[in-house]
Amino acid sequence: SAVQDAAAVIQNKEVQLQLVTDYCRQIQAAKTTVDRLTAELDAMKSPQASCQREVEQLCCFQRSLEENRTVLGELLMIITKLCLHLNTSDRESVLTEQKSLQEKWKSLERSLE
Repeated sequence: SAVQDAAAVIQNKEVQLQLVTDYCRQIQAAKTTVDRLTAELDAMKSPQASCQREVEQLCCFQRSLEENRTVLGELLMIITKLCLHLNTSDRESVLTEQKSLQEKWKSLERSLE
C-alpha cells in the first residue's frame, strides 16, 4: 500500500513535470512566432514598397497569422492543465505571461485592419 502510494505520487510528479516541459516549449514557440510576425510586419512598413507589393505582403502576413494561431490555442490548453498544479503566485505569473502574448497577438491582428 505504501509502495502504491509512492508510485502514485511519482506518477503525479511525472505528469506535472511533463506539463511544465510542455509549457516551456509552447511558451517559447509562441514568443518566437510573435517576434517573427512582428518583424515581418515591421519589414512591410518600409517606405520603398509599392502599393501592389504592400498588398501582397499584407495578404501573406494575414495568412501567416491565421496559420500560426494554433500556437496560442495549444499554449492555452497546456496552461489550463498546468494551473491546476501551481500555487497562486506561479499561476499568476503564468497567466500574466500568457495575457501579454495574447495582447501582442491582438496588436498584430489590429495592424491588418
